[in-house]
Amino acid sequence: MASIFASRTTRTIPIPFDPPHEVTIQKLAGRHLEKAKQESQLAASEFLKRMGGAGFQREMGNLGDPAKVAAMVERAQADPLLRYDRLTVLEKGIKGWTYEEALSRETLEDLSEEAADFLARAILALTFPHAGETDEKKSSALSIST
Repeated sequence: MASIFASRTTRTIPIPFDPPHEVTIQKLAGRHLEKAKQESQLAASEFLKRMGGAGFQREMGNLGDPAKVAAMVERAQADPLLRYDRLTVLEKGIKGWTYEEALSRETLEDLSEEAADFLARAILALTFPHAGETDEKKSSALSIST
């Protein structure tokens, strides 16, 4: 049974593309998820400002086929990693590893794209274990038997 404390839900996972190394990850606490979400939103807002603001967004929206744009938005919304700042997820979700390098922001920033993506997705999968289930399955899992 899982604990109500995120820090008690951990898993050690092998790195499939760098054996024999392993990384110990933990479930993210609510405050860590909120921080990762805020960081992602701030980065998106800053990017939009740098690209020309709302006017640029309207121009880009007018360029594409509405059905294709809607499909792209739907795919993006289905990917939990796109809602959270990856570096924050890594900082809060990695508890240890078998590498010689000390675990720090600097070493996390030095991770390859493949490694950062793999680890962030593993952390989010541990944090949201029922993310792929239908609403019906989720509600039946939450029902209390008497």
